[in-house]
Amino acid sequence: MKCPACNIEMESLVAGIFQCPQCKKIVKEKDKVSAEEKSKIEKGEFQDGDYFHKNLSLNKQYEVCEKGITINKTENRLFAALICHSGYLKEERYVRLSWWKNLQHAGMFKIYDKEVLNNTIRSLEKIDESFDDIWGWKGTYGKQGSKSEEQLEKEKNLEIIKYRIIENRTCPKCGKKMDKMKSHYECQHCGEIVILEGYNQPIFNIPSRDLDLNFHTNLPINFYLPVGGITVKWLMGEWKALAVIYSKDNPNRKWLRFYWWVRDLSNILKYGQREMGEGTQMGWKTQKGLSSPNIYDRKLIKPLINSLEKISTELNWNIS
Repeated sequence: MKCPACNIEMESLVAGIFQCPQCKKIVKEKDKVSAEEKSKIEKGEFQDGDYFHKNLSLNKQYEVCEKGITINKTENRLFAALICHSGYLKEERYVRLSWWKNLQHAGMFKIYDKEVLNNTIRSLEKIDESFDDIWGWKGTYGKQGSKSEEQLEKEKNLEIIKYRIIENRTCPKCGKKMDKMKSHYECQHCGEIVILEGYNQPIFNIPSRDLDLNFHTNLPINFYLPVGGITVKWLMGEWKALAVIYSKDNPNRKWLRFYWWVRDLSNILKYGQREMGEGTQMGWKTQKGLSSPNIYDRKLIKPLINSLEKISTELNWNIS
């Protein structure tokens, strides 16, 4: 490679990085994409997992990419949907949405079961319908129109579960009576925990298939404000949602962010025993070690939906 300023041959520092011996300018070699790989990217087809391991920061010691679909690739950024499995357990397969910037990992969103994957696809469809190309809102909040019998049945069952928890301390998992602690109930029979927030509001695991997938703004978002978001997974200690957000300093600039929060239960689960410490804070925090990935171009939503549907079929995770 020749220096663009001096037009003399540059020296290789590391693979793909060169330095000019005269002006000391450092240049990164542009990625060389074969015609076959370029065709697969443009058509949204599967690429072999080795492609992502060789070109991006994926460590086979911890997780192995079996195959993936590149949603978008520029000179400095890459966004892909991958099928991976644990480096220690091949049977533990999951979907990983991954973003890279300058070949460095910039965020990911992992999906471990078909109900959450289905919720993510359906939520992306609703977001695509409810926002224009500059993320202007044209949707509706809450439950609109008539509800199906299935929706009414789900809502009724959730209300019954809440009533039984408050009135009889009935465990939502095994149906037996739970013990009352300072700020939570816990079941000595199956280990289930129900947290109490506000005025006797029980927080418990809700099956992903029972979520309503409606837009709301009640999300534990720091620094930014939500235009609208949809919850795709809700457990007592884990919350995943897709939300269009903006900064209060620049309300005209909006984008889609994938959120993954966890609840700190370290003061409950301690040395194998469950103890509630004084002043325990059970607020939601972003998943440790992860960045919340972003989509700035709304036109990427449809290719992402198509890719996730292909992955769902590949994993046999389709929901009838």
